[in-house]
Amino acid sequence: MGEVRQRTGSQGRRGRPRDRQADDAILTATRELLAEVGFERLTVTEVAARAGVGRPTVYRRYPTKEALIAASVEALRSDEPTPDTGSLCGDIRAELLPRAPALGQPLVLQFLAMLLVSNADRSEFAETYWREAVAQRRDAFSEVFERAKLRSELPSQLDVDLAIDVVAGAVLYQLLRPASLLDEPLEQRVERLIEVLCSMLEGIAEG
Repeated sequence: MGEVRQRTGSQGRRGRPRDRQADDAILTATRELLAEVGFERLTVTEVAARAGVGRPTVYRRYPTKEALIAASVEALRSDEPTPDTGSLCGDIRAELLPRAPALGQPLVLQFLAMLLVSNADRSEFAETYWREAVAQRRDAFSEVFERAKLRSELPSQLDVDLAIDVVAGAVLYQLLRPASLLDEPLEQRVERLIEVLCSMLEGIAEG
């Protein structure tokens, strides 16, 4: 997962280069504390202490606790470019399969649960994560569907935003299945799910 990038007030303004080692320590400390104490009890002070940096160092990078937590989870993602294999199903497979192992991590499951709760109780956190992370990934992934339209693999009038919801929602739904009810590893389940999704999308094109 790529780290959430923050906007600067003046584009092109130069400052002291960020210390990558401090970045990694901050995000690692945040994930550890999130797993240990949860969202409500996690504080920037504790994160800074565990990372061995000052609170201003954290706040220069992440102005709110919400932005910090979102970035810490996003850092688990591999920062790979949007795939272009030459086919819609190939692109979907290349985009989703490498990410499947991370889906079953306890921290990721806890984070997703926290997002669901925050939509009702702390909407600003869900909004921050969507704006700073999810929306950017969706914009990139939309290229996969737009290219498929140009190749006539999908109808030109297809709603790409809804198509992304279908693909992402089907994968995330697998996380609701108790591990005891899965008769195969999550990665294999996602791989078979992708085959079904591809067949459905191909049917839309033929229809």
